[in-house]
Amino acid sequence: MNIFRRFFNKKPQPRQPDSFLDTGNGTSYPDSPSLSRNLIRNRETIRVVFENCDDLIIHEVSLGPNHATPALIIYFSSIIKSEVLQTGLMSVLLNPQNYGGSNISLDLLKNRVIPTGQVSEERNWPAIIDGICRASVALIIDGEDGALLINMPGENHRAISQPITQSAAAGPADAFNEDINTNLALLRKRLPTSNLAVEKFMIGSVTKTEVDIVYLRDLIHKELAGEIKTRLDRIQTDGILSAGQIEEQLQDSPYSLFSGIDSSERPDKVASALLEGSAAVMTDGTPFVLLMPTTMANQMTASDDYALRYWYASFIRIIRWSALFIAALAPAIYVALISYHQELIPPSLLVTVVANREGVPFPAFVEAFFMELSFETLREAGIRLPKTFGQTISIVGTIVVGQAAVSAGIVSSGMVVIVALTAIASYSIPSFTLSNNVRLLRFFFMILGGFLGLFGIMAGVSLLSLHLCSVRSFGIPYMSPLAPLSLGDLKDTLIRVPNWMMNDRPRLTAYQTRRQSPNMKPHPPAPDDASSKRKDKPDAG
Repeated sequence: MNIFRRFFNKKPQPRQPDSFLDTGNGTSYPDSPSLSRNLIRNRETIRVVFENCDDLIIHEVSLGPNHATPALIIYFSSIIKSEVLQTGLMSVLLNPQNYGGSNISLDLLKNRVIPTGQVSEERNWPAIIDGICRASVALIIDGEDGALLINMPGENHRAISQPITQSAAAGPADAFNEDINTNLALLRKRLPTSNLAVEKFMIGSVTKTEVDIVYLRDLIHKELAGEIKTRLDRIQTDGILSAGQIEEQLQDSPYSLFSGIDSSERPDKVASALLEGSAAVMTDGTPFVLLMPTTMANQMTASDDYALRYWYASFIRIIRWSALFIAALAPAIYVALISYHQELIPPSLLVTVVANREGVPFPAFVEAFFMELSFETLREAGIRLPKTFGQTISIVGTIVVGQAAVSAGIVSSGMVVIVALTAIASYSIPSFTLSNNVRLLRFFFMILGGFLGLFGIMAGVSLLSLHLCSVRSFGIPYMSPLAPLSLGDLKDTLIRVPNWMMNDRPRLTAYQTRRQSPNMKPHPPAPDDASSKRKDKPDAG
């Protein structure tokens, strides 16, 4: 009893705060925040702060008309290209003619000597150290209590390539990469307007990841932009390395399978979302851009829908919505019919199904669960394998495993057909996020169908519908314009009407709903005008 009494009466020791909470930025800084006028002391401070950083270069030079002023040039060789540094900075600083006989100072260097425009003057160590870590060259002069930060980043990012997860048959073929400046350039190329606002945030006490909010000032609701800023300011962590970490901090329903935030690596889709009053959140280091608010209708829309004729685009959308239901419900319905509702199957088809299942030792639910789990494992293996043979291995593995399972009598051929049809349908969903959600729902409905039959599936669909109607994306219903019903916005949901009929933007997202002039329907010339033009045309002779 004394042991338990001492345990419960023991006072908890105060928790030592984390390093990023202690300093507020996760970086080691000297005790004195200000620079010294003594160059030797500043050099020792740099060496102490960047201890064990072998890629840090501290270059001692002499500047001025007579090379009489000692200075330090500090940079990371891993992120600064030596060729750019030599041609763009060193050749200018070491040329005595550029000083014109004037006394050397920070103002002289910034305004007259250094040719680049991305130069800032800092007088405290935190700003200088952060600048060096973020691909800037620091220039410290003897006798000055400040330093110049020259932004000279190297080309350490991937070139612009085609989309990987959101390929399209028609339309642009460029995609975002891991450099946020390149991504902004791709977006500004499509939206060359002064209304394109970009607000920068630095998140992560260690990583200091740049996160940008991008929106069109005249189209977005001011409350939406303010809410996104508030949620970003609330993030206090040591590191952000992907857009998914930002997404989990911004969504309305943190425990819901549907986040209400879409992601895209296509600049044309992001530009289209901004034109409808949405906002984009770009994260440095990842090619995926978050779009908010979003709806299921937006996630079921592909970029090439607007590059194709509206008749074909509408036909493809109907197939796509049908594939959504097939991907979520086909295995569950098959299991329910085989296990509980054989009377609903046509007699001729029932005879074929029973003949195929003859000799299979497992119930239909175990059979379907095993096949779906095997397919997801093969799909994951195909992603993790090297690209040169990953796709081949996954396809061959699926065929071999399926054929071997049928030959061994473990599963029926009908179940293989259902699983293959489900897989094809899941790949028809344009949004990678929504496709993953549907794959998880597939197992949920299979469990309901395996234990409760069609009644369980109907109950699950009802519960899912109620949940989807309750999900919000920054206050916007996730199922709009289907629930609540908006007839005016249905023209770009289940089908796509011609472009000259889409005069208004979505009413719930855009601040200004008018998109284009209502009198844009094309028509042939009037008969009188055509005949008059033929009469006025001179003869060939």
